[in-house]
Amino acid sequence: MERRASHPIADGSAEELRRAVGRGELVAFFQPEYELATGQPVVVEALCRWLHPVRGLVLPDRFIPVAERTGLIGDLSRAMLEQAGRRVAEWHRHGRHVGLAVNVSPTQLRPDFAATVLEFVRELALPAGTVTAEITETPALTESCEELEALQMLIDGGIGVSVDDFGAGFTSIEALRRMPLTEVKIDRSLMRDHAPEADALARAAVEVAHERGAVVVAEGIETAEDLDRARRWGCDRGQGFYYSPALPAAEAERLLSVA
Repeated sequence: MERRASHPIADGSAEELRRAVGRGELVAFFQPEYELATGQPVVVEALCRWLHPVRGLVLPDRFIPVAERTGLIGDLSRAMLEQAGRRVAEWHRHGRHVGLAVNVSPTQLRPDFAATVLEFVRELALPAGTVTAEITETPALTESCEELEALQMLIDGGIGVSVDDFGAGFTSIEALRRMPLTEVKIDRSLMRDHAPEADALARAAVEVAHERGAVVVAEGIETAEDLDRARRWGCDRGQGFYYSPALPAAEAERLLSVA
């Protein structure tokens, strides 16, 4: 997940956002995740962009809160899954075998949602393990029976479950020990924090994740020093501007072609 400022979207713009979904103004950009051991891109995260007819390119920090407040977040997530899923399926057909990560709000975590995602991925004929659902930190997971059932359904059906933004919000080390998961993403705020406590927390998260057989991704890698730090933590993958920003589909395809 990313956080960058862009043109503001005023409160009360839910209807405008609703129309944008129907008009196809919301498009998926792709930010790669790189294997630290090989330097190769192995996953692309689908990130929503609003191509507004007046404001131009609007980044998600300006409209995702509106979507969360008004119940439109499910519509946005479905649009991203469908767009990005079809694009990645096309890349697979052309020999570019890359994973796909899509953001999922905890408000969506119900068994019927999990069943819909599993059915869509089956229709795309993507191999098990290709798609990962990144569970965002806002709003907080309650670890209700319904949420946990949905997470386990996804994993049992071959969809990865990633705990996003660890270190920035509500998820604790203890929660990492309990939750159904296949991946942990360490938030960029820990990368920017050079206190010993930040290193200790990151290393603890890596240890717990690896004990559970999960992959760890370091977010916010912007410099060679950040990359070295992610390796010292023991992370498996990295993501950030050091490697690549989020790209339109055509540019992401070119990046994958030369990797």
